[in-house]
Amino acid sequence: MQDDTGPTEHLRVLDPDDPLVAELGAIEPVNPPTGREDLERRVAADRRVLVLEADHQPAVALWVALTRGIPDRLDEVLSPAAPILDPATADTAVFHSIWNVDGGPAGRGAASRLVDLALEELARTLPRVTTATTMSPVPGLRDWLGARDVEEPPTDDALVRLAAEYLRSRRPDGAVLDPVARFHLGNGARLWRVLPGADRSARGLERAFGVMANYRYAPEDRAANRAELSRGVTPLGPEVPT
Repeated sequence: MQDDTGPTEHLRVLDPDDPLVAELGAIEPVNPPTGREDLERRVAADRRVLVLEADHQPAVALWVALTRGIPDRLDEVLSPAAPILDPATADTAVFHSIWNVDGGPAGRGAASRLVDLALEELARTLPRVTTATTMSPVPGLRDWLGARDVEEPPTDDALVRLAAEYLRSRRPDGAVLDPVARFHLGNGARLWRVLPGADRSARGLERAFGVMANYRYAPEDRAANRAELSRGVTPLGPEVPT
């Protein structure tokens, strides 16, 4: 992809033995690999690592798990002990980490273009994969709840309702409050599910009481989702409380 005023961009799908895999694993900020076994599992036959290169340098990385159905917990995707699925039988692509290689969270721009290219690549190479979704953190939830004097985790039902309210919340300038939600919703995804207890790691419990979210990317819905978002309405799946 060539922008008349910007760098030349290229989608690179990494082989498991590509040296860049280890380099990315060493600096992965969203769900850092815990060791060699963990990293090797992330490049097994049912996994994909896609990189958007700008002028032949890695700019944004995306880690994808191929699954049957949408997972409910992060360890279904990241556990080194998870059985390896025949990719020909997968029906779902789970984006579990997208980030700027030079540090910091993924913003719009290049990261959005990587999502677009990834969706095209998956449709071309894995036509049975008809669902694209995320396993996304909710990094601001616990602070938002703390500002409302909620210091202890509520029951799951209450936590889902509160998390859904948080993920629909806007800043004074009208932008979506949560940075991860802001990226995916702004990129045409729909908030599909709120998942209590999905991330039981110390980090997941610290920032969101273990809550994660699925954002679903459906090519036929993305333009309408963006239009809905611009009108101040958050596109929601049927399981998200309002």
